[in-house]
Parts: sequence; C-alpha cells; structure tokens
Amino acid sequence: MNLKLSYFLKKHSRWINLPLFFFHTTLFYSCLTNATDLETGRAAYLDRNYEDAIKIFKPLAKKGDTEAQHYLELIHKAGYRDKTNYKDGKAAYLKNDFKLAFEILKPLADEGDSWSQYILSLMYESGQGVEKNQKESVKWLILAAESGVPKIQYDLGIRYFYGYGIEQNYNEAAKWWESSANAGIADSQYNLGLMYYRGIGVSKDKNKARILIEKAASQAHDKAQHRLAMIYALDDEDFLTSLSWLRESAKQNNTEAQYNLGIFYEKGYGVSKDLDKAKEWYQLAADQGLEVAIQKIQALEKKDNNINPPLENITADNSKKDITEQIILSESPEDKLNLTNWLREQSDGKYTLQLASVVKKEAIINFIENGGFDGKIGFIEVMVNGITRYAAIYGLFHSYADAEREIPKLPPGIKTKPWIRKIEVVKKILK
Repeated sequence: MNLKLSYFLKKHSRWINLPLFFFHTTLFYSCLTNATDLETGRAAYLDRNYEDAIKIFKPLAKKGDTEAQHYLELIHKAGYRDKTNYKDGKAAYLKNDFKLAFEILKPLADEGDSWSQYILSLMYESGQGVEKNQKESVKWLILAAESGVPKIQYDLGIRYFYGYGIEQNYNEAAKWWESSANAGIADSQYNLGLMYYRGIGVSKDKNKARILIEKAASQAHDKAQHRLAMIYALDDEDFLTSLSWLRESAKQNNTEAQYNLGIFYEKGYGVSKDLDKAKEWYQLAADQGLEVAIQKIQALEKKDNNINPPLENITADNSKKDITEQIILSESPEDKLNLTNWLREQSDGKYTLQLASVVKKEAIINFIENGGFDGKIGFIEVMVNGITRYAAIYGLFHSYADAEREIPKLPPGIKTKPWIRKIEVVKKILK
C-alpha cells in the first residue's frame, strides 16, 4: 500500500466504511491495471508485435473490454493469427494426432471459430481423441453452421436429410440448404431443387425447383445439368434445350447423361436419328458400369446380328419412357442406404467393415434390410474390373482394432466373413 493511502486510512479510520472502501479501492486498482495493460498492448500493436499484443488483449477481451476486442479485430484484419491456429489444428487432425488437434481447436471453437467447431464435430462423431458423443457432435456442427459458413450449412443439411447422428428432419435439411443455396453453393441448390420438385420437406413447386437446379447447372454441376435436361424433356418436351444440357453433363462423364444422349440419337429427339452416335454414347456409359447401358449395347448387338429384325412401333409418348429419371434425393429406401457420397467425405485413416459385395443392387438392399443390423449400415457403389458392384459397409472406426472388436457384435446370421477395410483404399474403387 502506498504512503498516501496509508496516511488516508490512519486519518479517517474512525468513520470510514471499510468494506465499501476496499470495494472501491479494488475497483480502482482493477481499472488501473486494465488501463496499464491496454497501454502496453497498444504499444505492442503499434510496434507490430502482434504476438505480445494478443497475449495482453485476449484476457481483457474475454472480460468484456471493448477496446481490447477492437484491437484483436484489427490484428485479425491485418492477417495475423496465433502461432497455434486453425491450420495447425487441421494439420494435426489430418495426421491423426487427435490429442494435439483437440488441444488447439477446442479453445478456438469456444471463441467461435466455425471451422474449428466443424472439426470438433467430426471428432466427437467418430470418437477421435475424445469419447464418442453424437450429441456433442451435433452441437458443434450446428454452432458452426449458425456462424454462416455455407459449406458447413450444406453438411448439416445432409445430416438432417439422411438422419446421420441426428433425428431425420426434412424441414431442417431444407432450411439449411436454402441458406447455403442463397450463398451460391451448387450442391445445396441442386438438393433443395430436388426437394421442391418432389415436395419433400417443402411444398411441391416445380418452378422453384427449376430455378434452383438451373442455378446449380450453370455452375457446371453435372447432376444438376442432367436433371435440368430431364425437366425440359419430360415436363416441357423441349428436346433441343434438353439436348444442350445433356451434352454439358455428358462432357463431365455423367453416365446417366451419356446414356440419355444415346436415347436421343437412337430415337431422334431434337436430332436426326443416328444409331452409330447412339452406340458411342451408350458405350461410354457402359464403360463406366451403368447397367442399363450395358444391357442396351447387348440388345443392339443382338439386333445387328438378326438378319430380319422386327419393325419397331414406338410412339412419341411411350418412347419417352426410355428416358431415365435419375433423382439422387428421394424417399426411396435405396437412396437412404446409398453411402457412396458419405464415404467420400470421411477421413482416409479410418476403417469400415465390408460385409458383402454383389452385382445386383436389389440383392444388397435385401441383405441390409433383412440382416437384423443395429447401427450405421448401407451400401457403396464400386467399380471392380470394369464392373459395377454394390458392397455393404458397416460402421466407421478410428482404428483397425476398433473395427475388429465390432465383428463379434454383428448379427450371427451373416454368411460372409467381415472384411476390415481402410477408407483410403475403398475410395480408390468408388464409382
């Protein structure tokens, strides 16, 4: 205590209200300390010593000091980050150093960094460096989406639509995809457009669907381009516009677009009939394993070998049935069980259990639906020796040992031996 304060206490000790006095004295010293820290922090900022400035300003900002918050914002705008920032945390996560990743990312997530929150969500979902906790995973994902990052909002929409780790809710999926679509994310525009087209989670509105799908198609989204082509062909019978969008989609190796171009040339929709060109497009789709294209090639070859082929009696109305409708998002069970795109988003270092692999989609769906499984199970589309196969996969595991421990818990009726597969390897054969 300084001399002036000691003298003041001695002189007025008979009447002074000590508790009140010490409260004000403490407040005085607190303000004095804050003022001193602010001056030191300001000096560090002006010297561009951002590291020291951040160390000083951060505790003050947490206490609500607006000036400290302002300086932190200025430092942030200058492009400086703490030595341990999101990039460090992400790098640790990708190296499977989950302990370090959590130590770096958790404080950043607490401070509202959306991408740190997103990775925390993934860690809690899979039990990476933390105890597996779906409730925590969803909490962090929602916080990240609420910060306004469109790509994270798209991801949350996927979780709600398929019910991954959260109760399935088409309304919520539509809400988050709408926010992301408004920011220009093509995947969200496409998915939301399909929801409006089918009336899933929203009122059916084909005009809104067309607008959204066309926005995605204009961003070179191959599935949106194909879907838009089908809308023009099936809803409007505008085969010329449909043809232009099919060509754009086919350029990007979209198999359904390639197959439908074959239909257009074979039947003469918007173009002169040209069976050779039709075969070329069918073959491109068949080379990628599209079953209906393979069957088409076989049928045409058989027809070519027939000396007296029967005359075809195809009207414009019934021939339209040859044009496939490939709707990725629907209410059908097989679409909900298709985990191909989901698996692409998983970390290469994780593992899954492959339980069966067949060439018929119906067979794998029957295996999954009647196998008595309890947990995340679905199928993926893979290409093996040029042939499309459907493989049942079960669960997502942090390590080989974790996957191995899960095998005894599987239903006893499984005839095939479970195969522990690394995600990195499986991704290489995805269709």
